[in-house]
Amino acid sequence: MTGREIPEPPRRKRPLGATLLSLLMGWLTLSAIGNAAFLMPVAGFPAPMIALALAYAATAGAAAVGLWRMKSWGLTAFRAWGVVLLCLMVGFLWAPPLAMIVRGNLEESPLVFLASMAVMVLVYWLMHRYIKRRLVPGAVKPLQKLHAQAGGRAC
Repeated sequence: MTGREIPEPPRRKRPLGATLLSLLMGWLTLSAIGNAAFLMPVAGFPAPMIALALAYAATAGAAAVGLWRMKSWGLTAFRAWGVVLLCLMVGFLWAPPLAMIVRGNLEESPLVFLASMAVMVLVYWLMHRYIKRRLVPGAVKPLQKLHAQAGGRAC
C-alpha cells in the first residue's frame, strides 16, 4: 500500500417508497408469468393476449430491478411497463373471456371496465410522479439538455 486509499463513492440509501415499488413490480412480474403460463391458456385467451402478458412480466421485471438498484433506466422500464399495461387493458376489450373477468351484465361491463381503467391510470400517474421526483431526479436532465441544445425547437 502506498498510504493513499481510494475512497468508495457514497452509496445512496434506498427510500422506503423505492423498496415498496420494487417489491410490487416483482410481485406483478411473478403474477404475470403465472397468468400467461397457467391461467390465460385455460381460460381461452388468444395468443396475442398471452404474449402481452409475457411482455407485461418482462417490463415489470425490468422496472423492479431498475427501481431496486435506483438506476435512471428504471424510470424508462417503468414507462414501458405502463405502455404494456395500457395495451393489455385495451386488449381486454376484444378478448373473448371479458365476461369472465368483469362479472355482471353486458351493459354494466363497459362502465366497470372504464372505472377500473381510470383507477389504474391514476395509480400509474402517482407512481410515475414519485419515481420521477424522488428516485431519479436526474433522469430527465439529459432530455432537457438536448432540448436546450436544439434551441428549444422540437427535435
